[in-house]
Amino acid sequence: MMLQLDRESRIPLYVQIASQVREHIATGRLKIGDRLPANRELSRLLDVNRTTVTTAYSDLEADGLIRSEVGRGTFVAAAPSRGNAGFRKEMAAPSPLLWNGLLVSTQRDVWLGGLLHATQRKDTISLAHGLPQAELFPLEDFRKSVDRVLRRAGRELLQLGTSSGYAPLQEYLVSQMALSGISLNHDEVLITNGCQQSLDLIRRILVGPGDEIVIEDPTYPGAISVFCGSNAKYTSVPVGPNGMDLDILEDVLSQRRPKLIYTVPTYHNPTGVTMDLSARRRLIELAIKYRVPIIEDDIYRELHYEGASFPSLKALDNYGVVISVNSFSKIGFPGLRVGWVSAPAVVIEQMKIAKQNCDLHASLLTQAAIFEFSRHGLLAKHIKRVKKAYALRRDSMLSALENYFPNEARWNRPQGGMAVWVRLPEGLRASDVLVHAIERGVAFSPGEHFYSGQPQQNMLRLCFTIASPEMIEEAVKRLGSVIKERVVSHRKRRTVRKAEGVRALV
Repeated sequence: MMLQLDRESRIPLYVQIASQVREHIATGRLKIGDRLPANRELSRLLDVNRTTVTTAYSDLEADGLIRSEVGRGTFVAAAPSRGNAGFRKEMAAPSPLLWNGLLVSTQRDVWLGGLLHATQRKDTISLAHGLPQAELFPLEDFRKSVDRVLRRAGRELLQLGTSSGYAPLQEYLVSQMALSGISLNHDEVLITNGCQQSLDLIRRILVGPGDEIVIEDPTYPGAISVFCGSNAKYTSVPVGPNGMDLDILEDVLSQRRPKLIYTVPTYHNPTGVTMDLSARRRLIELAIKYRVPIIEDDIYRELHYEGASFPSLKALDNYGVVISVNSFSKIGFPGLRVGWVSAPAVVIEQMKIAKQNCDLHASLLTQAAIFEFSRHGLLAKHIKRVKKAYALRRDSMLSALENYFPNEARWNRPQGGMAVWVRLPEGLRASDVLVHAIERGVAFSPGEHFYSGQPQQNMLRLCFTIASPEMIEEAVKRLGSVIKERVVSHRKRRTVRKAEGVRALV
């Protein structure tokens, strides 16, 4: 089986491998029953990471084209039909367009796609994604909410609406934010298709060619993709035990004139740290002094399990320097893609215009259903339920880390949020550990993908919200074994290098 990989292509290597194997099967070069090279063998022949081959094989197995038999190997199981995307029609005319040359990449890397494929394997326990567990969704309550709004205003909800959002939901959000000390008018809230769109709209109206932004390091990868793409100018400020390092931030602000500051001050993603009250006030003072707006990503605020709870930056802002983004994705249902922005009216007005140019408005039916679900107290009930479940899972993960991870590893105890931030023993790279972890049926997010600046290779994020406490313990146990094995291997290599160095001196 001859495969040729284009390492300069924007097409991920695992996609290239899967496509070429699929074509070999379709053209008859590989026949049903033929044995494919083992993952380790093919990764060696192609000089790629073993996870790359595993992901490609998973794609083909999901399509029913190959099957894996424990102890025997991987075999061709079926040929693609003519309707299959991988089947090349013999009479198809070649395209006159070189699409790879026309595409403009908007991604910093493609690690997430490969990781998503790996975590979809039935034998894999995923600690990779900060998402709610689907089994906790109150489907019946939400179905009834949808039914009620359809009966009451179905025709209107299936029409076009205003770009600012569904008015009753806006009013509900204004009333809820008032309870947390944020005083807003109706025209200071915009409904969006989730936090990701909120950040993109902010970039569109505030960040022009040549403008610079300040972003935390590490931080949410979605913010990195929005603010730190090609031709973007940005300064990375490290995150410490109390959030963004404000001394470094002040040095940056005094020497440069960035257009905005992006921060996740509450249950920071990925580190889990929370900025205390004095730091929050100082951050706002710096924004006022240097006239730089703050983008506060407040998406994890409701997921509070213990310890002191601090007001949001928006609640402390008396001068209109904070733009706050939030969403129902972490506390409710991420698949609905409903978020919101609270900001001065002049900012919201410009964001509305930018949104009109994008997608007109978020789904009215979805907004109305969420409003109905919330106004009957069902969202508050759901949040209370998931907080209890997630706190238990966090504690299960922390206990398992104590029991199964080597003494040299370090981690934090987040008071809220969805993840634990782990420092591996010296000499280990999280991406290397991930390769071996996936072989044991465990996935996590390597920390290097959360850095806008120089990445730390020995950090990783473990999310505790999707898996059950029992699965979390099993996953951490497997992962701990992998890490301990890698520590031993690293020590042996270091001993050999020292011995070789001694011989070279004599």
